[in-house]
Amino acid sequence: MKLSRVEALQGAIRRLKDGTTEQLFLEKELFNTEAGIRGERRLRKKFVEFYFPQGYEIIWNNCLSLNDWPVQIDGLLLTDDVAIVIESKNISGELHFDHVTGEFYRIDSSGLKTVMDNPAVQVEKHIRFMKAWFAAHSIRMRVDGLLVFTAKQSELKTLPLNIHTCRLHHMIELLFKIINNYKPQTNSQISLRYIKNLIESNQQAFLQKPLSVHYSIKPEQLKPGIYCKQCETPTIVKHTRSWRCTECGIVDNDSPIRAIHEYISLFGEPVSNHEIRKFIGINDRHIVKRMLTLDGFEKTGQKRHSKYFIKEKER
Repeated sequence: MKLSRVEALQGAIRRLKDGTTEQLFLEKELFNTEAGIRGERRLRKKFVEFYFPQGYEIIWNNCLSLNDWPVQIDGLLLTDDVAIVIESKNISGELHFDHVTGEFYRIDSSGLKTVMDNPAVQVEKHIRFMKAWFAAHSIRMRVDGLLVFTAKQSELKTLPLNIHTCRLHHMIELLFKIINNYKPQTNSQISLRYIKNLIESNQQAFLQKPLSVHYSIKPEQLKPGIYCKQCETPTIVKHTRSWRCTECGIVDNDSPIRAIHEYISLFGEPVSNHEIRKFIGINDRHIVKRMLTLDGFEKTGQKRHSKYFIKEKER
């Protein structure tokens, strides 16, 4: 039951006090995360228009690493002549790349200017990573990149100097132009299917920092309890053979395990029985021990020194 980034943010927002700076900031982060997911879905939907008779492979959501260098790449298009990193950004408003300072900023509908991380730099980094990754696996493959803005209300006022950039409606045509810029490689002996299988076999879980580390959240800022998935109040309590919400009456036996994974998304691993009890508001250590055992956590240490990890296969 590992939580997605959206679920983890939703859980943290619920537990923070209403109207606090931390809660308002996480609400913006949740909005941006959900917008990014919608943008990636639009990107994949648009890609069905890509038809390339010479043959190609497309791999979505690549989580690769090279030594201690992890990356997460939205899409990787493989052709015989070039591999193209595809990155999507769901950012609306007037979009500007400053060629003097290297900054990227947005001006929204109200005229507010917001400076953001330059997504063209991210594409450059991912191109550099894939070149190194291919070299490490003895694959002769040229690498290029494409930055795609997926928001319907985005307007590109300027473009970055070194990275192909477009809005979603222009993506397919620009992909063909990029491919046509490369002369055919006549001495490539490795099939695209082999390269795709190699990349997929090297996928790794992209480890996100715990929310408390990323957003400076302290345990005392969070409301304890087990939250009901229906009425979203911390009113789930243990009955004889079930977990029931005292507010709406729903039986939700997954709620305590979900709460444990909320704790992990906030503070990471390992976890102790004491930490979980404090977080979910239960005093009985035997109940928490059974929950951790039944959900298949791995245990290290004995008695008070026991710690629990999510099993590797569940990540």
